Amino acid sequence: MSKTHPHIVSPGPEQLATLVEERPEALPDVMNSVDTVDASIGYGAHQYGYNGWGMAAVTPYKKWVSLTLLHGADLEDPSALLTGTATMRHVKLASEEEFEANRAAIIALVRSAAELHEAPVTNNGE
Repeated sequence: MSKTHPHIVSPGPEQLATLVEERPEALPDVMNSVDTVDASIGYGAHQYGYNGWGMAAVTPYKKWVSLTLLHGADLEDPSALLTGTATMRHVKLASEEEFEANRAAIIALVRSAAELHEAPVTNNGE
C-alpha cells in the first residue's frame, strides 16, 4: 500500500461514513439501497427502473464486479465498455487495474446515466 495513500482494509459502515463525509458528492441526490439476497447495491434518484427508482447497480461476484446501468442502451459509450443487448447494459470489471484503466469512461457513463432522465428545468424554477 502506498505511503501517500494509506488504505484501511474492509472498513466498517461507521468508519467508511466518517472517511467520506467531507468528500464532495458527484451525484448528491442519488440514494442507494442494498439487496440483502445478492448484495447488489442499487443507485437511483426516483428517475426510472425498479419502482421508478433505479439508475445503476453494483453487484459483486466471486471473480468480478458488474456495474449495471438500467438504461445503458440509451447512453453514448465511446469506449465500448457496456455489454449486453437489452436496455439494461453492464460493465464487467475483473480487477482494480481494469477499473483504473477505465476510470474516466466509467465516470462519464455514470454521470450520463444520472442525467438521462432528469426533469427539465423551466425558466420560472418549476
